[in-house]
Amino acid sequence: MIKTVILSMFLPILAGGGLVALCWLLPPLRKWKWLSGVAFGFGLAVGGFASFVAENGVPPFPPTERKQWIGLAAVLAGVFAVLGSLTGSAGKERSWPSTEFFAVLAGVVVTCLPFITHWAGGDLQPYFSGSGPADQIAMGLAVTVGFLALDRIVEARAGATLPLVFFITFAGLAPIADAASWITLTFLFAVAAGISLIAAVAARFGGSPSIGRGGLLATVILLVFLPTAGYRQTYGDFPWWAWGMAAAAPLILLPLEHPWLAKLPPWGGLTLRLVLVAAIVGTAVVVVLQAGAGADAANDYGGFN
Repeated sequence: MIKTVILSMFLPILAGGGLVALCWLLPPLRKWKWLSGVAFGFGLAVGGFASFVAENGVPPFPPTERKQWIGLAAVLAGVFAVLGSLTGSAGKERSWPSTEFFAVLAGVVVTCLPFITHWAGGDLQPYFSGSGPADQIAMGLAVTVGFLALDRIVEARAGATLPLVFFITFAGLAPIADAASWITLTFLFAVAAGISLIAAVAARFGGSPSIGRGGLLATVILLVFLPTAGYRQTYGDFPWWAWGMAAAAPLILLPLEHPWLAKLPPWGGLTLRLVLVAAIVGTAVVVVLQAGAGADAANDYGGFN
């Protein structure tokens, strides 16, 4: 068990968190604004993929089992961490490619990926048990809308704010996945939380860099994909909306951009944001823990049949 924890959690956290820390703390790398904007999202992707591989091996493409989609989701997050950064920053928009283009592209890819794998020679099947085209469309829309909604927060809250918010979110999703008895997903959330915490520390001492649009898009993809997998692939004895409540907690940042909050000291505004996010995530976790853990015997982690 100790070896599993080291390989599936601690080493992936060091790999992904180390990548972020190097890009945000080393002066030669900090000068590359593009690299700084890619680092957070790519670090999450590297850590998530390494954690999945340590538990399950390298996922094939096309996938042969539904659980392999969560490993491929990390790859997808890494790709869009790079592509999202090509839109520039919120303060200096590039005319092309536009933010909206990549937001829609990410949503379309998430929606159509099962069809893409079918064209690549795999079986035409939905992502997860009990899901269908409507679920895929909903996931794609959630990625597009979630990214565009939070885009205005990226530059306004440069520094440790967003990494800390995502740390709380991923850290709360880990015990929910554990209650659903899916250890691989639990490790993935724990790894994402650890990398986010390292990023927050690096941002504090690295000149308050922004996670960038690439980092935001990669994070949104993971926050849509992984909780959906947890809901569809497990049968925990708790309400389905607990997954969504925890994953959507960062959206509380939107109304907190009201001008009256600007009158608060920086530490006061940060504290208020973190407390509200923690309250939402904590409520979801309490609901799950009170409802009881999921049963291993009922889980469906297997193939498409």
